[in-house]
Formats: sequence, structure tokens, C-alpha cells
Amino acid sequence: MSTVPTIFWFNLHPFVFPVVKNNNVLLLNTKNMNASIFNQKEPCARLIERLLEPASFGVLEFTSDSYEYSAYKDYIDKICDLDMGVLTRAQPQMKRPAVLTPYLVRMHSTTRYDLPKPGSNITLVINDDCSQDCSLCSEYFTQFKCCTRSDGETVMDPQLVKDLFQDISGAESFVINVCGGNITLHPQLQEIITTLSESSINCRYHIHYKNCLTGLIKMIKPQETVVIMDFPVDNQADFIFLKDYTHNFIVKSPDDLETCRQYVQDNKIDNFYISIVDDGLHTAFLKEHVFILQDHLACGCSFLSFNERLRIVNNHYYYRTFILPNGDVFGSFETPAVANMYRNPISFIKDTINLFHKEQWEKSWDNIVCSNCLFKYICPLLSRCDFPHPLFPTNMEGHESNMEGHE
Repeated sequence: MSTVPTIFWFNLHPFVFPVVKNNNVLLLNTKNMNASIFNQKEPCARLIERLLEPASFGVLEFTSDSYEYSAYKDYIDKICDLDMGVLTRAQPQMKRPAVLTPYLVRMHSTTRYDLPKPGSNITLVINDDCSQDCSLCSEYFTQFKCCTRSDGETVMDPQLVKDLFQDISGAESFVINVCGGNITLHPQLQEIITTLSESSINCRYHIHYKNCLTGLIKMIKPQETVVIMDFPVDNQADFIFLKDYTHNFIVKSPDDLETCRQYVQDNKIDNFYISIVDDGLHTAFLKEHVFILQDHLACGCSFLSFNERLRIVNNHYYYRTFILPNGDVFGSFETPAVANMYRNPISFIKDTINLFHKEQWEKSWDNIVCSNCLFKYICPLLSRCDFPHPLFPTNMEGHESNMEGHE
């Protein structure tokens, strides 16, 4: 009688930032700033690459009699010995874990050629009543579902879009993200979509799944659409599933994460990323399982507030972005709108935003905290700043001498 193979699950700790380049692997422990490097170790590189595939949700499953388990076992043991990862023997009734990697939440990586240039960060949501733009708003998630119709002149003028395109026509690799509440409420949405589609500039529409109706789908290509989904999913919603969509899943709790993993698996979704929302009920889960949100980080990020770190993790929004609601970006019965789009001259908008980001940079950057930090080369603080060059050289190779090497 043959022995039933044992099932194992392997994952990295959430506080470990993995980097793979060719056959080289760097694992950075952000709690003590130690790093482990595996140079020219192809099996280890393939192991971490598989672990970082979105569909794996940070966990690989092996059977004890499989070729993969034999090929990777030595590296798995080394990583676990370094307290960088965990190998779990599956038991009856145990659920396969799900771990959020930095790549699932699309953490920005900073490179010399990838930093935004002055004037390219355009978020058209500034007005006199709100001191913050939406990228700093604690209610940013709510706006995707709570846009209210307004009767005033507070809708984005299509002519402003045309003027903006003329102003940035020479920009390279420019991307405009269109989002904000139910954009289908905009009375001139068709005209704006036509204007965007006729431009050579890449555009992406971020739309809550309940607003992905047949009429809108006919106007916007799925390849240009990011569908925002929160859990539990409303099965009664008139949502047409298309494989070419990119999905943005909103996760608040362990149950949401497991539901998300199951949804991705059931629908065979290839392109997706995750946003984190703190509703106050599962903060401990977020702090334990989300990269950068942990307590007691040795990295300079530990000096930032939890809300600020949460915003950094979700930093993929509001970079070169239009907010296109019909009026309020955020509407409720208790509070006024946090942002509206008025007919401001394009130069005023750009100057206001650039000044705002300059002030934020000066407030957030602390050389005492960051000058000796390993994490500065991949620090998300740099990725949100509107400056032409990083203050530090982005040379990972030149920093290897300060790391603990492991063969």
C-alpha cells in the first residue's frame, strides 16, 4: 500500500521584500534591515518568481513526492532558517493561507528613469474648500461608490480635457487614469471618451463593477478598463465579466483576502492588483499581513503614521489622473464633498498641484531617518514625489557590500 504524499505550503513572511533579477534573489527583512542574497542560484530565483505570481497569493503548494519540492527544498529550508519564510505541513480541515506580497498591492519601485517629472503629476480635483487632493484623502475608497449628481457647474469641462492634451502633447510615456465615483453620471462622458480615444496618450478608466453596464462597455474597451471590486461581490449586479479587464480588488479583512483568492481562481483572472482599506475592524490583520503596515519596522517608514503608510501602500492611484464625476468626488449626507472639478485654467491647476507636492516632499523627507536605510532604493516615499531626480543614487548593486550574503 503506497503512502499518501504530504502537502506543504510555503510562503515568505509579510515583512520580507523579495527582489528577483535574472538568477539572483534578494530578500530584505524590513523589521531588522538584514538582507539575504542568493547569487546565480537559478532554482531559488524560479522559486521566488513563482511565489510572486499574482495568482499564487504569496503561497506555493507542493506534494512531498513532486519534482518541484525536491528541486526547491534546500532553498526553502535556508529561507526558513533565516526566519524569512514558513513551510507549513497541511493538516485535514486546514485552509490554504493567502499572503499579500508587495507586488499584489503594486508597490512602486523607484528607478532613476521612472520618477515622475515636474508637471506630469496631474490630479484635477483641487478647489478652495478642500486642503487636500484625493491622493491624501482618508476617504478615497468611498468615492468609487458614493458619487452624487449635482446640478451646478461642477462637472469637468470637455474643453479643459482638450486644452490639457494640447499642453502635454509632447510628453513621453504619459498615462491618464480616469476615475471618481460613477463616471457614467457625467453628462458629457461620451464627448470626453471620444476626446481621450483620439489622443495618442494612453488612458485607463477605473470603474466600480456595479457601474460596468452594457452601454459603458460599448464606449470603452476592456483593455483600457480597471474594474474595482469590493467584497462580498453582489451577484445581482448587472456586471458583464470580460477576461481583458484588469481588476482592482478591495481587501479589508482575512475573509476578503480568501474570497479574493477564490474569485481569482474560479474566474481565471490574470491581471489584477489589490488595494487595502482600513475600516477600523481589522487593523490588527492589516498590520500583521500587509507589507510596510507592520509595527516595529527598522525602516524609516516606521516613523510614519499608520494612515500615511496605508496611503503609500495604495499609491497606485492619482498619478496623472482625471477625476470625472458629475459633481462631487465624495458625497454623503453628513459631510460636504471633499473635492470638486471647477473650470480652473490649466496653468493654475498645474501650479497648484506642483506647489502642493513640493510642500509634501519637504514635510515627509527626513534625511536623518532615511540616509542610512537599505530600503531607500525601493522606498515608496520616493515614488510619489514630483521631482526630476532622486536625492540618492538608485544603485542596488553598489549596496550589496552592506548585506548579508548567503550562498
